[in-house]
Amino acid sequence: MKKIKAKFILTPDKIIENGEILFKRKIIKIGKNLPNTNKTYKFDLVMPALINTHTHLEFSKNKTLLEYGDFITWLNSVIHHRENLFIECKGDCFKKAIDEMKRSGVCAFGEISSTGNDLKYLRHSPLKVVYFNEIVGSNPGAVDVLYTDFLSRLQSSLELKSDKFHPAISIHSPYSVHPILMQKVLNIAREKNLPIQAHFMESKAEREWLDRGEGDFKKFFEKIFPHAKPLISPKEFLYQFRGLKTTFIHCVWANDEELDIIKNLNASIAHCPISNRLLNVGKLNLKKVMDKKIPFSVATDGLSSNYSLNIFKELRAALFMHYEIDPNALAKELIISVTKTAANSLNLNNGEIAPNKDADLIAIKLPHTKSNIHLHTILHTNEVEKMFINGEEI
Repeated sequence: MKKIKAKFILTPDKIIENGEILFKRKIIKIGKNLPNTNKTYKFDLVMPALINTHTHLEFSKNKTLLEYGDFITWLNSVIHHRENLFIECKGDCFKKAIDEMKRSGVCAFGEISSTGNDLKYLRHSPLKVVYFNEIVGSNPGAVDVLYTDFLSRLQSSLELKSDKFHPAISIHSPYSVHPILMQKVLNIAREKNLPIQAHFMESKAEREWLDRGEGDFKKFFEKIFPHAKPLISPKEFLYQFRGLKTTFIHCVWANDEELDIIKNLNASIAHCPISNRLLNVGKLNLKKVMDKKIPFSVATDGLSSNYSLNIFKELRAALFMHYEIDPNALAKELIISVTKTAANSLNLNNGEIAPNKDADLIAIKLPHTKSNIHLHTILHTNEVEKMFINGEEI
């Protein structure tokens, strides 16, 4: 058994001053004047280790290859360079990406995998991985082939399931997955009780296409499929996820009715502020999301639309982007978003300092802090002092 003494403990909902934590693999007790142990640590601030709910590590080789500033322009550049980026990202590429997250206090991350080629690297990750096998494809003639490939990738990930590796499923988006294919995949998620992620309403182009079959996506699809039409409405898409543990990514262009559906589905939203800015798609109305009490997490997305996987840089971007919300109140919600809420969205037993939760903890140096603890934690942290995963130093 080990013990931590800290000037401040963020649980993350409340702050405990001069508190102590007893833990082994799981957290045993939180309080003051707890029993002595063979190993005692002393830190300024301790909180749950952080969780990056949405990444695309397959693109981690990208720096300046892809084009930013417009969603469709970016998407075309992704399609053009995708295969080369995937080929170039091998062992060291994945290790570097994971190390950057680890240094910033991330103990677990949600990874979207479209090929399965990253499995041989991520199976050995020192961090916990929720591995979202992604399905994408809107051509009705390719449904059977795509489904067969998906089943093979899913089975390979299921065989690796452990306390650090959790298979999951991703539906790419309402504009890129045929409804028949989506239903087949979601039936598997229900049968196996797997968490789901889906991109939803990231851009104005998606809004115009799904609502009216017009806009930039009309030109995009007609290059591939003449006379292309939307295959599903936004509301119909959302209703497919009834009864599933779902996180919808971005939701920048989601309207009030769609946000209410997301809330009624008991789903959550993953907010990727830097990605949204670089692709110039607009800003999630986070105040409205909070007012509606929809759970949200902050995530980095992949290096296909970001310059960093450091979660504290993403938190600062969110803090400054949403200037209409009081900074101290927002800082607290942002910390909760990458701990407690993120854990719930990924079906993980961490994200809180509470008995029987996994002892996934980070320590941060904030030597002179007396107030604004959540805010100063976001403002002044890039790397953590110490991290524990399942009670072990990482």
